[in-house]
Amino acid sequence: MPIPNFKLRSWSMVSRYISMCQMVLLVVDGRHMASGRVSRLEREAGRKLVLVATKTDLVPGRKTGLSVQPNGLTVFHVSSKTKAGVEELRKWITTKAYERFARLGKPYMREGTWCNTFDILILGIPNVGKSSLINSMTGRRATLTGFRAGITRGVQWINLAEGIRLIDAPGVVDFAMQEEGLALAGSLDVEKLQDPMGTAQKLIDRFTLAKDHGLANYFDVEHSTDSEKLLAAIALRRGKILKGGEPNLDEAARLVVREYQKGKYGLMKKDAH
Repeated sequence: MPIPNFKLRSWSMVSRYISMCQMVLLVVDGRHMASGRVSRLEREAGRKLVLVATKTDLVPGRKTGLSVQPNGLTVFHVSSKTKAGVEELRKWITTKAYERFARLGKPYMREGTWCNTFDILILGIPNVGKSSLINSMTGRRATLTGFRAGITRGVQWINLAEGIRLIDAPGVVDFAMQEEGLALAGSLDVEKLQDPMGTAQKLIDRFTLAKDHGLANYFDVEHSTDSEKLLAAIALRRGKILKGGEPNLDEAARLVVREYQKGKYGLMKKDAH
């Protein structure tokens, strides 16, 4: 069922910034890229769109850097934590900006306002790692970061290089997005989950499908394809016990999702994301 907790950001504002920018970076979680994609935003951005997949350090075997999908979409795989691929992205953006300056002239000031700048709008669902990416690109703490959705409260303008500006906008989400996808992308607080068991089971199913024991290994329990049995083992291992000694499956489910959101473990197969 569609998520009621999130309010759809003003699309008129998003459209306005898209139209005035020369590039749009849509930041997604590299572990499950589809969960962070916003179809309406991508349609409006058109050829300006560049997909930036973060957290590649949590996807073993995934190479960082530039790739182009068959449909022509440019994708960069980076890690804000290790900085892998970030400098390549920064140089690529700078090259695109200077190509434009060569055609249209360099940025200049007119009555105290910058003109002919190369502006880049950075968007993504809440808590996807957008601010961490900006800080990695600029080499300084330009924006607030933290493990909590909604850290960025308003639009921020940040200088990347002379005449090149980043526009950091609050997280955007579409009403069509489902609870499971938002939660696994870290965009929905675990405590707000209406169905923590269902979300945890979806995650466990991913590991089962990939024949990956990473989740069980992290929680130091025996691997099982039975999600309820696995959650019971995790509950007992972590002391999540109800009165009478029964495992608290609900709390175990929240724990499984929360630890995944924090990047404590991930799918280990090369193509599992």
